[in-house]
Amino acid sequence: MQLKEQLFFKSPPTVRKAFVFLAAAWVSLLAFVYHINFSFPGTIHPNNAVRVALVGIGIGYFVFRIKPWARTLCIFFNIGIIGINALFIAIRVTSLGLTSPALTLHALLSALLFGLSAYFLLLEPTARFYRQQLPKPAEKSGSEGRENSKR
Repeated sequence: MQLKEQLFFKSPPTVRKAFVFLAAAWVSLLAFVYHINFSFPGTIHPNNAVRVALVGIGIGYFVFRIKPWARTLCIFFNIGIIGINALFIAIRVTSLGLTSPALTLHALLSALLFGLSAYFLLLEPTARFYRQQLPKPAEKSGSEGRENSKR
């Protein structure tokens, strides 16, 4: 049986690119959370930052282990995080003004990295590779097949 880690390194380039962008996106998001807390002290509780880190590590781990359900979950998380970053950018640009362009650019960078990760996860070679990892349906043996055909 082939180890999943070895399977990752033998995967198509789109899978590896998706993982690299995913890891970079989660690092960027954690830095963004720190940046918000640095710019506006006390707005983010340290426990929330730890939760964000744990979710990122968990998703990254299972995507790296080539779990098909993790790819789907990761795509949904990426879309949600892109939406949150887009909302943050819209609020910063419209109502609050660009008092801190660094925060806006950081949100834009995070959204871009999550978008690239989602893009590579949605490509056909990546989808095909993850689909191949699904367990094959068990073929019915002789006695089981006969019993089910009698019903």
